[in-house]
Amino acid sequence: MSTSGEWPLPFPREEYADRLARTREEMQRREIDLLYVTSPANLYYLLGHQSVWWDGRNVTGLAVPLDAGVAPIMFDTWDHAPGWSPAVQDGVTYGEDGFYYPEGPQVVAATLRDRGLLGGRAALEYWSWAPAGPALQELAARLTAAGAKDVVDGSWTVDHVRLLKSPRELEYVREALAIADVAYETLAATLEPGMSEREIMGLLYHECARLGGDEPGIRMMVRTGPNTFNFHHPASDRRIEAGELLMIDMSAARHHYHGNTARAFCLGEDPFWAEKLSKLAQARDETVAQLRPSDPTQRLQDLMDAAVDAAGGLREYVWWVGGYVLGATPPPDWVGHVYLSDEEGFEAGRFDPGFVANWEVQLWDVPRKEGVGVIDTMIATETGVEIPARFSATLTVV
Repeated sequence: MSTSGEWPLPFPREEYADRLARTREEMQRREIDLLYVTSPANLYYLLGHQSVWWDGRNVTGLAVPLDAGVAPIMFDTWDHAPGWSPAVQDGVTYGEDGFYYPEGPQVVAATLRDRGLLGGRAALEYWSWAPAGPALQELAARLTAAGAKDVVDGSWTVDHVRLLKSPRELEYVREALAIADVAYETLAATLEPGMSEREIMGLLYHECARLGGDEPGIRMMVRTGPNTFNFHHPASDRRIEAGELLMIDMSAARHHYHGNTARAFCLGEDPFWAEKLSKLAQARDETVAQLRPSDPTQRLQDLMDAAVDAAGGLREYVWWVGGYVLGATPPPDWVGHVYLSDEEGFEAGRFDPGFVANWEVQLWDVPRKEGVGVIDTMIATETGVEIPARFSATLTVV
């Protein structure tokens, strides 16, 4: 933790303090006395904590007591402590002897017991990307043995707090989308036959980094020709040829706040997909324009499905219609726990001011082995819903 007085984080101290206070309010609502936060995204949100390796053995986490008079305790391996965020108020390390597991769960449980913090209901983030499930199970067993009254699932507690973004968070989302716009413009001016998917991906990554962007939570999806049929296809050595499609699905990120967009390019005219993308862009604008502050996300899902049906010539090609909440997150995912459809998410969402999610429709033609789509990031405001991206969602012909 910092002792120099420097504050290198992207938000002021007061904002991190507010996040902690709102997390405790949510803990009280859920009747949680102690929350052990391990989700990389939530540790970043609460502390600005980052790491390039989330070792599945390590129960790196933040113990948040409900009592506001007790500072949260950071637990991590001894060698990571020099890189801790200055927002860490108290910390305990383990693994000096080289044994990170099961020493980590032992140290966490013993420390919390010795400090009198295990008398009530403890909660773990079982849906966290880290650590691995067995490590969380071991920690749960250690907490129970150390005196925790109950150990429950605390997943989505912090995620719920994160749903509504502050003005500065929204500023970073808009900056991310502006970075994406420039990257697409550079690609449109550079794309030519013979470029490989990896080369195209490298160009986009370079542009994003040059403009201050971060590594996104999911690898950039760059798909050409028949690879456009596989929506989660990683970039390969395949080279684009004249007349072929190129689909980009990426999320530029600024201070790890994501702006997800998908855009289609073609090396030559393609009337078939140009028509469908034009209809999707129109459906995007028409559906979003009907939203009002605090509308449930399910309303947009219903509007999107109706618009696809009404457009004609789209429904038979649908792979997916929907969307999900976006925010700050490190790899391996940028997808939040709320979807536009209540049936897909872990809680229902609403377009309250500060809510950020994406609008997504993906189409494919099975016989042609091709697919395209439109994705845009939406920001809910006091008056409606804004789509900040400016690069055209219609087919870009190069």
